[in-house]
Amino acid sequence: MSRQNEAWDSLVRETHANPAFEAGRIGVALKAIREAAFSEGLTEDGIPEEIRLRAQAYRETFPGIALTPTALARHWFRVMAPTHTPQSAQQIEFDKLRSQP
Repeated sequence: MSRQNEAWDSLVRETHANPAFEAGRIGVALKAIREAAFSEGLTEDGIPEEIRLRAQAYRETFPGIALTPTALARHWFRVMAPTHTPQSAQQIEFDKLRSQP
């Protein structure tokens, strides 16, 4: 399985998307997520795990609001605290998870 497929699979799994019905939307969202992730210095290898972490942050930031591939892409930067502001306890925990092998 390629890393690109792993990113797709991660996005589908985390958002409970239906690839048979919404493959186009998933693809558009994944393209936007990749561009955002690359702008932050992530590599393709890190994207599946980052999708998982940001999906978790989305659910905590927007409880009760559906997480779709488009929503995750649209709020990619919003769900994680910027590095130039004091980090929240949540952000510190996400950073710890990100740094684990």
